[in-house]
Amino acid sequence: MSFFNKSEELILLNAKSVVVGFSGGVDSTLALNATMQFLEKHNKKSCLTAIHVNHQTQSSSATWQKHCESFCNAHKINFLCKTVEINETGQGYEAAARSARLEIFNSFDEGSVIILGHHLDDQVETVFFRVLRGTGLKGLTGMQRYIKIKDKHFMRPLLHVTKEEIIEHVNDQKLSFIEDDSNTDNVYSRNFLRNEIIPKIVERWPGAKRNTARMANLLTKQSSLYHRFLLERLANVCDEDGLLLDKLSELDYFERSEMIRIWLDQQSFASPNESQMKELEKSFFQSRQDAKPTIKFYREDAQKTGVILSKINNYLIAEKINE
Repeated sequence: MSFFNKSEELILLNAKSVVVGFSGGVDSTLALNATMQFLEKHNKKSCLTAIHVNHQTQSSSATWQKHCESFCNAHKINFLCKTVEINETGQGYEAAARSARLEIFNSFDEGSVIILGHHLDDQVETVFFRVLRGTGLKGLTGMQRYIKIKDKHFMRPLLHVTKEEIIEHVNDQKLSFIEDDSNTDNVYSRNFLRNEIIPKIVERWPGAKRNTARMANLLTKQSSLYHRFLLERLANVCDEDGLLLDKLSELDYFERSEMIRIWLDQQSFASPNESQMKELEKSFFQSRQDAKPTIKFYREDAQKTGVILSKINNYLIAEKINE
């Protein structure tokens, strides 16, 4: 089974540091093993590190950490463990845990490649979860197989592989892995989707998972085309100093919102959600001409930089939040 495509292989071969998120579960075990085999084949195994994040939230956490360390010792893989405390701060455990892991990944050197073990079933859950939250086109694309965040290359080489195929492959390779009992706890929204809802859908429509993943892939291409169209439009409403408020005022609310989002995205700033965009609309486009509003927002998962938007003369200006 092939895991990395040609462009991913090239990135791996040019990388000084390749880091695999390693929980010890079956998915990350296959991701680590596949990465190790590829790098070993090209005499680059020395640049490989397995990073285990101990969330300290379960009685088995210490056991999982020991398993991961033993696995890496047995396969002569550099092992690194980071212990974190999950601070939910109103965002929920799952989102808080993702934020903690991303903060660790972002601490690696510029140009590092981060390998994650997300697979096709995870992609389906992500799309369903976002649908239920009322997502837009970009949200329906699901997780990206490759994305660059803050000078790090993030790859998900198993995104085309089902959970069943992963288990079969790991068993064939006789690789040891651990089972996370929390995956059966339906108090977590993703687990409820995974264990209760999606199986019922697949029972009625057997091709639902593959079809959902195919839809996400198609929408990724359509979203890319839409993005290029917006970039052409953006050139008409901004210059090197910022967004031109008088030009933006000529657009309808939806197009204006899209221009602001893509402009912020270009600068790696957090993008406002719908309620924040309405606040922005009221403050910058419905207020008095002499008003000098400022709005700030950030993403809880820390993938993008927090931003302060302000009005200077005829410009909408974006600056980094320094907190």
